[in-house]
Amino acid sequence: VPGGKLNRGLSVIDSYKLLKEGNQLNDEEVFLGCALGWCIEWLQAYFLVLDDIMDNSHTRRGQLCWFRVPKVGLIAVNDGILLRNHIPRILKRHFKGKPYYVDLLDLFNEVEFQTASGQMLDLITTHEGEKDLSKYTLPVYNRIVQYKTAYYSFYLPVACALLMAGENLDTFVDVKNILVEMGT
Repeated sequence: VPGGKLNRGLSVIDSYKLLKEGNQLNDEEVFLGCALGWCIEWLQAYFLVLDDIMDNSHTRRGQLCWFRVPKVGLIAVNDGILLRNHIPRILKRHFKGKPYYVDLLDLFNEVEFQTASGQMLDLITTHEGEKDLSKYTLPVYNRIVQYKTAYYSFYLPVACALLMAGENLDTFVDVKNILVEMGT
């Protein structure tokens, strides 16, 4: 989705640099960090394309939503699926020989599930045209934000960097909790 700031993607390389404690990154590390960053950006684009359709939105970042562009329509659903399907292809091409390859696949799948759960909460809480906002409370809103945004925006970039650095995500549960809280 043009016009984004690329914060999620850039956070991978920034986090990895911090984990390397000031040591210079070699060309391969920079490339792999950028590849993971782009995978996150594609994941976000996939979410946004489908979210706009589900919410029947009109604009995104000051432009017509992709599905509202003439001659695109519901082809945008397939475009979103293609965006999502590039991620495992990129991971396979550039990370298959890495010891953390399967962990990356699991991570992206888990984060996608969390985000889809947040999307479902959003959809069932705020039906279009429904005037009863009594079920739309602050705790419900926070849960929607947590699941719909925090996992892929705050946790995923850092988790990717941790895996690149050879870390086991199971030992960084507190980091995950802090990052998700930051994004909520």
